[in-house]
Amino acid sequence: MNNIKDLLMGVCLGAANIIPGVSGGTFLLIFNIYERVFGIINCIRRPLLLQAAGLVGRWLRHPLQKHTVGAVTSFCRENDFVFLFKLIAGALIAIVALSTVMKYLLTHYFSLTYALFFGLILVSILIPIRLIPRFKIYLFGFACLGAALTVMVYVQVNPYERMKHKSDFYQTVYESQIQAQTDQPDNGAAAPSVLPAAGAEYLYAALCGAVSISAMVLPGISGSLVLILMGAYYDVLSAISALPFFRLDALLYLGSFGLGILGGGLLFARVISFVLRRFYDVTMAFLLGLMLGSLWALWPFKQVALLEQQYIKDNGSVILLENVVVYTNVNVVPAMGGQVGWAVVLFLAGCGIMYGFVRVQGAKAA
Repeated sequence: MNNIKDLLMGVCLGAANIIPGVSGGTFLLIFNIYERVFGIINCIRRPLLLQAAGLVGRWLRHPLQKHTVGAVTSFCRENDFVFLFKLIAGALIAIVALSTVMKYLLTHYFSLTYALFFGLILVSILIPIRLIPRFKIYLFGFACLGAALTVMVYVQVNPYERMKHKSDFYQTVYESQIQAQTDQPDNGAAAPSVLPAAGAEYLYAALCGAVSISAMVLPGISGSLVLILMGAYYDVLSAISALPFFRLDALLYLGSFGLGILGGGLLFARVISFVLRRFYDVTMAFLLGLMLGSLWALWPFKQVALLEQQYIKDNGSVILLENVVVYTNVNVVPAMGGQVGWAVVLFLAGCGIMYGFVRVQGAKAA
């Protein structure tokens, strides 16, 4: 029964981290496992890693030996890794299941989906406000700093420019591929079966993973919101939704993202613990500012640009798409119409959903 309970908690955490506005850290508080999870992560240090590596080596040499299996099992139980593994498994199930749905909604119902996100974030601002015992005047400055930083990051990351830059890179790959196919009858050279990787893209994916995991464990701020601000949310969703097809480019991208999560999680867990312990009120005020600034990024109505030709990597080869609609980072006032009405409905739905979470968290805290 405990196994099912732990898996279901992991599913809730995964769903929370893929939906902007719903914080995984908030669910850790709701489930009363926040300190337990942080305690596990903070215990992962060099001696423990060396001990784990030794046990894995023994298990690889003697996988069926009862004593070896027992030693590995005891090690995982003593350090509460079994509980952590169950949470991670449940989270991965939810993330893989929801990624395709979220990608579809952002592709076909961008403004309506962002209206829901806007409502979720707006009400979730209550979380860091409640976590500050007494709001003092000087904390207002840190809240303004967080809001300004969020808007600055969002303005700098223009989705159209990023998409155009990636398209230009893949265009050169596409043209070299075509040239190789043209030259093949003359010199017998074959077109490359594996495309050269965009190294900068994978490095940026690792950075996004490191930064987003630091937000995922904080109460009140969403890791997926951070990915939106960094312009990587749709890319991560696309890579996850491609997992069932075993696409090499998606695996490489997610591998880089996962390494960033691993490194960032081990590093930021200690930093966050220290900062929250020494500068709790300031940290919460800064998080409040980040969330306020993110409302600018999540405004549902954006200026639309048309990319006449877009080269993308798909299943190991480059393909050409035409007349691709791109939502920029420029906010606009919408013309009154049917979509605005539905956007208001979804905004109110997001407010209601998040208010329910806030009420539950408040009840747990009491």
